[in-house]
Amino acid sequence: MSGWNEQRVEARKNRKMLARYSVPLLIASWDLANWLYDILENKYYEPTRCLAYGEGWSNDFTSFLFGQYFSGVHIIREMTQYFAHIRGGRAEELKRLLWKIQDEFTSMHYAGREDREMRWVEYHILAVQELMTVAEGEGKSRVLRPMGWVEFRKNYAIREPGAEKSDSMELQRIFKAYEDDFQRIVYRRFRYLYSTQWASSTNPQGFEKRKKELKGNEDALKRLIEENEQIERELREDADPGTLVVIPDHRVRRIQHLLVDLVQLLDQESGMKFDRPVRRCTMEVDKRALAHGASKGAGYSVLCDCSDPHCTTGGKGDFGHRDLPMSVATRPWKRRATFLYE
Repeated sequence: MSGWNEQRVEARKNRKMLARYSVPLLIASWDLANWLYDILENKYYEPTRCLAYGEGWSNDFTSFLFGQYFSGVHIIREMTQYFAHIRGGRAEELKRLLWKIQDEFTSMHYAGREDREMRWVEYHILAVQELMTVAEGEGKSRVLRPMGWVEFRKNYAIREPGAEKSDSMELQRIFKAYEDDFQRIVYRRFRYLYSTQWASSTNPQGFEKRKKELKGNEDALKRLIEENEQIERELREDADPGTLVVIPDHRVRRIQHLLVDLVQLLDQESGMKFDRPVRRCTMEVDKRALAHGASKGAGYSVLCDCSDPHCTTGGKGDFGHRDLPMSVATRPWKRRATFLYE
């Protein structure tokens, strides 16, 4: 067989692998996008809903969903030999979109306090990808899959001193810093909403209420007090007049929108007709939740380079540093203009 024919055979094989291994990433992206949507939308903090379903979101399940996503990315890259010999508009767009999401997770381009939270360190992403990916079979029958929820729970806990027989991977050690960032976003959003929209209701995560609930948990109580002091310090030193609390969720909002793009693209690539609704969180933010007010108006739109025509990169926005060039010979799934974010 000539080298050219070998490449064609390899390309067909990898296209099939891409369609097959798009499915775990599709499901993981859908789960994470919808979970983040709930966290970022104000209506899910409403008093009667909190009374019925609880006032917050669990750390371990949030970490599990992030881990499933990172594992799904790892699997699709490994099983397609990092997209070797794969051509075509959707495949090219998939590579570009995965890079955009990776960049959003790790980017240090942002200056505002509202943009810096939930920034992942690259080696933590690599560690999660390896630890949460399970290999089954050997040789040509070897397949990779994301770790399931029960497996995750067994490997999440930090081993107690003297418990040498425990085989937990202690995944919580990796996720802990990001869980704190995540809870910081939730805590601050409760503070903002129960100072504005539901000012007449008791804040389910009010400072004094949380202090009583955390009595006896010295580490958690210390973090709560430090967070409250940090909020007050920001209001004195960094925030514009009129700011109630800075909610550092802009990076997560962009990730949520890019995940929606990924779900839509993978649904076409996998051919499974997933046919489940996936929603985009709002990008409109009250200026009272901003550290760096961008206008004199009451609101502000978070800059984003997703495919949604309602999103804007803004006059000063520029995401071009992560917009990989598209092959001239391919037609993109959906072209969009992007700009470098300063």
